Amino acid sequence: MEPRVLFIEDDSDIRQVISTALEAEGFVVEQFSDGETALSNFSKLKVDIALIDLRLPGISGLEVIRRMRPMTTIPLVILTAFGDSHDVVAGLEAGADDFLNKPIATKELYARLRAILRRAMNSSSEPVEAEDLNFGQIALHLNRREVLINGSLIRLTNTEFLILAELIRASPNVVTRHDLLDRVWGYDYLGDSRLVDMQIYRLRQKLEEHGLKEKLLTVRGVGFKIVQ
Repeated sequence: MEPRVLFIEDDSDIRQVISTALEAEGFVVEQFSDGETALSNFSKLKVDIALIDLRLPGISGLEVIRRMRPMTTIPLVILTAFGDSHDVVAGLEAGADDFLNKPIATKELYARLRAILRRAMNSSSEPVEAEDLNFGQIALHLNRREVLINGSLIRLTNTEFLILAELIRASPNVVTRHDLLDRVWGYDYLGDSRLVDMQIYRLRQKLEEHGLKEKLLTVRGVGFKIVQ
């Protein structure tokens, strides 16, 4: 089945070039030029991934991500100007899973999107015999993709779920940023740790709501670990 991409980009030339290139590689692309229209149609779309430019007319790409994140667990990918570190951090804080810099070569675009989709699809198809992970007050049901804390269901994105599972499997040992990039994102991210740091930040916020913020520790210069 062809992967379906929601693509929000206000520049018609860029939108057409990228959409045409993706379609030539077997993607189905749902195009929108602004965030409001995309959001109003989102519930009717069956998409596997969203590619969102941050510089949009009307509501910004950041606001689109903030509104879309509670609605879905599909990967949300930022498209931003090369080297704009502030945009990247803000987007990840808003709930994005990944980012791509503009301009981007089409071959890199295919490879990155397919890697992100492969991670999402693989993680949603755990083998039937996968064992649940029980860790103190936390229970991870791998087949159902559910996390319960003291019996209460909490909503995690796919990325947050995978990070938590990796930390629990490794506990009490530390998991390095590089290992998380490799195991969760599934490719070498050229040493850019912002993805990991922002996802850890969001996961820690959600744990804090259940009194477990102090269980997720940062080991300076090494990585992260979770303790009971």
